Amino acid sequence: MIIKVTEMSAGLYPRRPPAARWATTVLGLALCQVTAVQAQGLGVASLGATGGLTIPSAYVLGSGDLALSLGNYQDPKFGKLDRQRNFSMGIGLLPRVELFGRFAEYSNRFAISPGAFNLTGGISDISANLKWQLPIELRGLPRLAVGATDIGGGAVLFSSKYAVASDEYGPLRWSLGYARGKPALGQAKGAKALDGVFGGAEFKLGSSRATLLAETDGTQRHAGLRYYSEVLPWLGDAQLVGTLQRSFGATNLAGRAADATSFNVSLIVPLGTADKTRQARVDADAKPLPSLAPMVQAGAAPATGVMVATAQDRLDDLARALRATGLDRVRVGTLGDQLVVEYENHRYLHNEADALGVVLGLAAEYAPAGTVRAHAITRKAGLVVSETSVEVAAYRSFLRDGDAARVQDTLGFGRLPGYAAVQWAAGEAGAGRRRTWLRMELKPLLNYTLGTEYGAFDYSLAAQVRSTVGLWKGAEVYADVVQRLAHSDNVEPGRVFASSLHRNGLKTVALQQSFWLGPRLFTSVGAGRYNYDDRGAEGESIMFLPWNDDTLHLKGSYMRHQADVLPRIEEAYAASYRWRFNPQTWIEAGYQQYTDRSTGPALTFTRWFSDVAVQLFARKGGNNTFVGLELSLPLGPRQAMGAGPLQITGTPRYAQSIRTRLTTGGNTGNFVDDAAVRPVNLNYKPEVELLNSGRIAPDYIKSQVQRMRESFYLYAREKIN
Repeated sequence: MIIKVTEMSAGLYPRRPPAARWATTVLGLALCQVTAVQAQGLGVASLGATGGLTIPSAYVLGSGDLALSLGNYQDPKFGKLDRQRNFSMGIGLLPRVELFGRFAEYSNRFAISPGAFNLTGGISDISANLKWQLPIELRGLPRLAVGATDIGGGAVLFSSKYAVASDEYGPLRWSLGYARGKPALGQAKGAKALDGVFGGAEFKLGSSRATLLAETDGTQRHAGLRYYSEVLPWLGDAQLVGTLQRSFGATNLAGRAADATSFNVSLIVPLGTADKTRQARVDADAKPLPSLAPMVQAGAAPATGVMVATAQDRLDDLARALRATGLDRVRVGTLGDQLVVEYENHRYLHNEADALGVVLGLAAEYAPAGTVRAHAITRKAGLVVSETSVEVAAYRSFLRDGDAARVQDTLGFGRLPGYAAVQWAAGEAGAGRRRTWLRMELKPLLNYTLGTEYGAFDYSLAAQVRSTVGLWKGAEVYADVVQRLAHSDNVEPGRVFASSLHRNGLKTVALQQSFWLGPRLFTSVGAGRYNYDDRGAEGESIMFLPWNDDTLHLKGSYMRHQADVLPRIEEAYAASYRWRFNPQTWIEAGYQQYTDRSTGPALTFTRWFSDVAVQLFARKGGNNTFVGLELSLPLGPRQAMGAGPLQITGTPRYAQSIRTRLTTGGNTGNFVDDAAVRPVNLNYKPEVELLNSGRIAPDYIKSQVQRMRESFYLYAREKIN
């Protein structure tokens, strides 16, 4: 089935508005006020890019900023239609680079029998837009950017390439550019979305957060009112931007007047938190720690009647405090002048850096007199997965003044020499007792199709509950139970998208064993019942290279489907090399056999913004090439339920992707095919479950020290008297 649906009429384009009329409009706005300051923030144009009402500007989303928009503007050249909807999602993917995905639904869809072909006229289109702000910053020179809309795809409707300049003068923000548009579907008389000279101005209204906008997109004029909200701390420091606009002199392809009023609402969310912001919040809001002087003098002779805590007392206090923060299998001990802490974390699931911040902070504060270094040994399923150490004096100073330079210099990684000689504390403090026996993880499941001839959005939504029990070192048995929650008519049994309908019942029950084959080769394998009816095995090996933070990955699955009369075998595997350009940017290239038995190369670009990962991928299998985007994030609170006999949590990593087939002269159809070129998808993902989603490299931990300080003050500060 075709993903992009189009049907439109041909005709002549309307004349462009006279330049003199446009200049008069801008001048009138500029004379309204001359003292106000431009409202902070960026709006999202209806075409799916930061800019004005319909046109792009030379500004881009900040790195890590996510923009979600909903509006109902429709260019009248695409016909008069009953339903007009624009949905877009943009991300500041890199500094000076923004990427937008847009879903435009202009249609006359009406109620028909589910599963019936719904080609009723109009457009149902998915497109990608890219903009790059040139790295030129000279005094007196405006911002410059180049961009492209509707890149590639099967049915290209909004294709355009443009260059634009933008700048601000007091309350006035302006943009001027030139675009070369392609006619929709390549038809000689097809509509063009952005073509010719375009420009616009945005003017701040006094001391309010509202602005007036006026612009031309090269074929028609628009004016509007936009409002920028204050930053909303309760919504992750997001900002709401609302726009109301009206077109003037708009005509359809038949030359008839087609002026209309429309709206757009955008939510701009910063996915990451800057180190300076974390430090400022802690310094402003956190209860300060006592000065260092009393602790430094703890070994001195006590005054009359004053008792000084012994080393055992301090280890007992440390173990109690760590358990009170919700960590499991806690035990503490000493090795000469070094303090050793072991723990297992299933509470702080967004990022292992949160748990590490709690452990190192409490260890530094409770360290017995004379302790030089504190070692934190992180375990998962009883296995050691990472070790981090720090100089106690440096870390205690860092907790108080927030100066990360010295503590980053003293951070150490790797196995603790002489571990076998650690003197574990007496009693409960050194026991490492297990408190959690059953973990339950809640996770949504969503299958969907977008913009087909049969429906704008068809879906099946379900909830999955994973129950996990640890057995022995590195071994866990888990079971997944799925309950369907809601679905659209077209995924009902026997209908067009029936294969997307989630099944109720026991989906997976398997035994997983993880282990280290040497200090740099981590392996995890599982066997059991998968995907309701399959019997099989799966596994992954990760080799950490000794000379840098790059990794080699091998993974595969073998499934024997039991429900068919003749058992069907599904085999998939992948081998790849992950280049860590920096702690936040990864590029992974490899070769795969996909679940449909096609083979070919795969390339993935991953960019991390705090705990959210944005991934761009291209996968070739046989004659088919798919490209797409995946967004993954933790679902659940940053501090979940603490260790106990039963521990209920959200999922540490929920991923949702969208993809499209690249069309070529020999492969012209962009069809929905859920089974085509699907990579091996492990039911148990060792990187997610055990290795902090792959974020355990030393450079990454060093980059998280301000977050570690923040987590200490959020979750552990009250455990210190």
